[in-house]
Amino acid sequence: MPINHLLSSLENREPRSGEIRPQWLVELIDRTAELFEPHAGVSRVGYDCWPTEEDWTVCLFLGDTEIIGGCEDGRIDPLGFCFDLRRLLELFEDVERIRWSVFPGAVADKFGDRSYISVLGSVSGHPVCVRLLSVAPDSAGPALRLFPNGDCRPVNRSSDRRH
Repeated sequence: MPINHLLSSLENREPRSGEIRPQWLVELIDRTAELFEPHAGVSRVGYDCWPTEEDWTVCLFLGDTEIIGGCEDGRIDPLGFCFDLRRLLELFEDVERIRWSVFPGAVADKFGDRSYISVLGSVSGHPVCVRLLSVAPDSAGPALRLFPNGDCRPVNRSSDRRH
């Protein structure tokens, strides 16, 4: 099932002042986002990334959907999905480690996730750790809004107002 709503293409966005992400990382994020397949409905991929002393760390996730209107107004629904791990590994020149981390019950890691897969290796000669989160971090907020008439609209962070 194709993803109908992806985070705006990083390659086509306007450059921001102080942009520090190298082009190889932008391409990796874009190509990794394409590997998410929601079980149902539409989705929007979110990410966060930052450099560490050892590598670039990239976290990717499917954003939540917020219900607007009706008796379930305000409910936040995470989306179930499949992810093509084999194709992710093909994006790496070499893979040093693949790890699945699970935090059952009420315990969660610092991102609020209860399960994630991390792949550590190199891309375009640079060390990188890609982390696939099973749920969006609380700090991400909803990615889509679902209205009673069935319309589904992406949340625009620059003008985040409910209509």
